[in-house]
Amino acid sequence: MQDVKQKIAWSWQNAENMFLVLFFLTFTFNIRKVFLTPFSYLNGGFNEYTTIFFAWTDVLMISTILIYTTKYLLRQFRERSIEIFSSGNNTTDSSSLSFPLNVSRETFILLICLAWSGLSIFWSPFQAIAIYRFIGLLEIAIFTYITIKALKIDVWRKFILLAIIIDAIFQSILAIIQFILNRSLGLHILGESLVSPSVDGTAKLVIDGGKHIRAYGTMPHPNILAGFLLIVLFFLIAASIYRYKKVSHETPFDFVPGWILYGALSIVGIGYILTFSRSAFLGLIVGLAAFVALQTSLGSFIEIIKRNTKLLRRAIVVLILATIVLITKTSLFSSQSLQERNRYQNVSYETILNHPLRGIGIGQTVIKTYYAHPNFENWQYQPVHNIYLLIFGELGIIGFILFSLYIILIVLNMCREEGKISNLTRGVFCGLVLSSLIISFFDHYFWDIKLGTIILVLPFIFCAESLRICRNRKLLDRYL
Repeated sequence: MQDVKQKIAWSWQNAENMFLVLFFLTFTFNIRKVFLTPFSYLNGGFNEYTTIFFAWTDVLMISTILIYTTKYLLRQFRERSIEIFSSGNNTTDSSSLSFPLNVSRETFILLICLAWSGLSIFWSPFQAIAIYRFIGLLEIAIFTYITIKALKIDVWRKFILLAIIIDAIFQSILAIIQFILNRSLGLHILGESLVSPSVDGTAKLVIDGGKHIRAYGTMPHPNILAGFLLIVLFFLIAASIYRYKKVSHETPFDFVPGWILYGALSIVGIGYILTFSRSAFLGLIVGLAAFVALQTSLGSFIEIIKRNTKLLRRAIVVLILATIVLITKTSLFSSQSLQERNRYQNVSYETILNHPLRGIGIGQTVIKTYYAHPNFENWQYQPVHNIYLLIFGELGIIGFILFSLYIILIVLNMCREEGKISNLTRGVFCGLVLSSLIISFFDHYFWDIKLGTIILVLPFIFCAESLRICRNRKLLDRYL
């Protein structure tokens, strides 16, 4: 009986952390309940961006938030009760709960940006979508705060990192099988989309004159899968390169055999390539360039690679050759998609010019496009493929400035800690953030799709924890 009580107590004490691990292990499953709106079908076709969803990720995030909030309130009530009892039941003091008021500048800017997003509901033409999008941002912001708190504990940080990597390996295996079979696998229970060369709306490319699908995994679009796998690639590349570097502390992957680590790198790398996401490819190139530049020197960086096993070098060579072959034999750089992006940009410019100060309201881009251009094909009702223009159009110059200030403050804070942060940690963080910022110039899923927003905040979650450790004068390389 005592053991059962101890297990129950331990489970309650670590409940939110266990939900976090489960979340990062399964958040890529696109399981969701659809709630149709008057704008869910535009000119005969279903529209993702004007529809409300309640997803598996919402279940996990809301459960985590409720558990964390309940425990916090109980803890505050218990501390207050002890305080009253120890003071002789004197209740003349304030009985209000104490909440942390000391916030950093970047957090303060983020809160203002969220508040402005909430205010935009009042001038949004379709408020149901605006409320849905604002609640989604608020939900992710609170969940991110809880995740950062969990990362303070070494054991749970390792579990979370391993959960993310296992998730990426699973998605990559699905992506590889999808590409080989040239169709979806029927895993609708996991949220897999129905895709094939003959299905309208499927992201396809031309290989040797024939249509072939791009790899989806269980994500809504290959670009979103690529954005997620890019983050894991950075972790695996850095962990592999520095596996044998002499450091004064262990890394979460020290216990993993080298062949498993390099095998994971190969699987995730192949899955990443098969998404054929041009923006993600460019983001990875720029991010890796920043990662290399922040090392002591290019020569020492190459020397570190040489000291590692042949398997790592072969895995990198295979990925490079596969990328070259696939790019040369496919329609990866077709002009049609570039023309479509130009169309969305022109619509975005119209929106910004007509509503420069406060924007049209969060989540209103596609609805405004429908009103302005009612004769588009149904698949053409998409947001502009640039989140900077998208945020400018929806939240105006005020929202755009607040968003930009938040990003700038995060990056500047990391740069100011240069003397306390190793080149490895700075390189991984700067590479990931720079990759995300580059992708943001060419895609929109970081802002208007919940899975995409979660992927966007992942590097900033680890950055925030890095800054916390750095401010406490601790080493940061433990992330890898």
